[in-house]
Amino acid sequence: MDRKLLLTYVIAAIAATGGLLFGFDTGVINVALPFIKQEWNLSETAEGWVVGAVLAGGMAGSLLSGRLADGLGRKRINILAAIIFVVGSGIAALATSPGMLIAGRLFLGLAIGIVSFSVPLYLAEIAPSNIRGRLVTFFQLAITLGILISYLCGYAFAGYENSWRLMFWAGFIPAALLLIGMFFVPESPRWLLSKGRTQDARTVLLRLHETEAVDRELGQIEQAMSDERNRKADWRELFSARLRIPLLIGIGIFFIQQFSGINAVIYYSTRIFGMAGFGSSTTSIMATVGVGVVNTISTLIAVRFLDQWGRKPILYVGLTGTAISLATIAAAFFFRESISPDLLKLLSVGGVYVYIMFFAISLGPMGWLLIAEVYPLRIRGFATSMGSFYHWFFDFWVSFTFPIMAATSLGNNGGIFMIYTGVVLFGLLFTRFLVFETKGMSLEAIEERWK
Repeated sequence: MDRKLLLTYVIAAIAATGGLLFGFDTGVINVALPFIKQEWNLSETAEGWVVGAVLAGGMAGSLLSGRLADGLGRKRINILAAIIFVVGSGIAALATSPGMLIAGRLFLGLAIGIVSFSVPLYLAEIAPSNIRGRLVTFFQLAITLGILISYLCGYAFAGYENSWRLMFWAGFIPAALLLIGMFFVPESPRWLLSKGRTQDARTVLLRLHETEAVDRELGQIEQAMSDERNRKADWRELFSARLRIPLLIGIGIFFIQQFSGINAVIYYSTRIFGMAGFGSSTTSIMATVGVGVVNTISTLIAVRFLDQWGRKPILYVGLTGTAISLATIAAAFFFRESISPDLLKLLSVGGVYVYIMFFAISLGPMGWLLIAEVYPLRIRGFATSMGSFYHWFFDFWVSFTFPIMAATSLGNNGGIFMIYTGVVLFGLLFTRFLVFETKGMSLEAIEERWK
C-alpha cells in the first residue's frame, strides 16, 4: 500500500476511536441493565432514564460543539471529548444511586454528542474524494466494534460481583487511546485554510495526498472559501432556500435511521430475547453478542463497497432488507400464541440478526456520511452538529419509549416493530426523491451543486 494512503488510514483509525467509545458507552447499557435493575429494582420509567441519559447528553454535546469545532478545530475538540469520556466512565462505575448513574451517563452522552459530529467531519475533511465514503464509514465500523466489545465485556463479567461496574470501568481503555492518539494526528486542512493558515494546510495535504494533487486540492478549497468570504457565516443560512434539500437530508436520514428501531435493538436486545422466551440473562446476553458480531461484519462490508456501489443503491438494498426483517419480528410476536416456542425464538433472533445486517450496510453509516458531505464548508461545523443533534433527539425518544411500550400490548403483539417497519418504507420514498448520489464527488463539487 502507498505510504501516504497508509498514513491516512492510520490517522482515520485513531480518530475513529471516538466511534468505538460511542458504540461502547451506548451498547454497554444493554448488557449492564439486567444487573442494575436487579440491584436497584428500577421501574420502567427509571429504566428509560438510565438508558436515555446518554442520549440527552448527546443532544447537548452535539449542539454545544458545533461552534467550538469551528473555533478550536476538529483535533482539539476530539481531545476534549476524550477527557469527558474518562470522567463520565468514572462517575458511572462508582455510582451509588440511580441518580448518580444517570449523571455519569449524561457526561458520557456529552462526549458522544461531540464525537458523533466531529469525527465524521474530521474524516471527511482529510480524506481524498475517491475513498471519502470508506474513511467516514470507519466511524460507523468503530461504533459497531465498540458495541460488540461492550457485549463481550457484559458476557465476560456477568458472573462477577458488581459486574455492571466492571463493564463501565472497561470504557477507560478506549478513552485513553483516543486522548493519546489525537495528539499525534494533524488538524483538518480545510479548517486550517478557514483560519488563514495556508502553509499549515499545504503541509498536511502533502503528508496525505499525492504531490501533484495538492495544489488542485488547495485551489478547490480556496475557491469555495472565496465564494463565501463576502458573507459572514450565519447559522440561519442553514434554513435558507438554497440549503433546504441538505437540511431535509440531514434531518430525514436520522429520523429514518432512529425510528427504524435500531437502538431499541442495540439497547434492549437482551430484553427482546427475554420476551421471545430466552430464560436467563446470560443466555440473552449471549444472543446479544451475536447482534454485535453481525453488526461488525456487515459494517466491514459497507466499508469495502460504499464508494464502489454508491449511496443510493446501498440505501435501496438496505431499506428493503430492514423492512422485511422488521415485519418478520412483528409477525413472530403477533402469532406467538399459535407457534411453537422454538419457532418464536428462531424468528425473533433470526429477524433481529437479518435486520442488523441490512441496517449496518446502509442506514448505519449513511447518516454520518451524508451530513459530513452535503453542507457548505463555511457552516459545515454548525450544520453537522445540528444533524448530530437530530440523531440524538430521535434516538432519545425511541430508547425512552421502548421499555414503556414493551410493557403494553404493543410489546406483546409486535406492534412496536410494525411501527418501525412503516418508517423504513417511508425511507424508500425519501431515498428516491431527496437523496442524491455523491459517490466520487469532491466536497467542493457537492457544495457547488447548491449554488
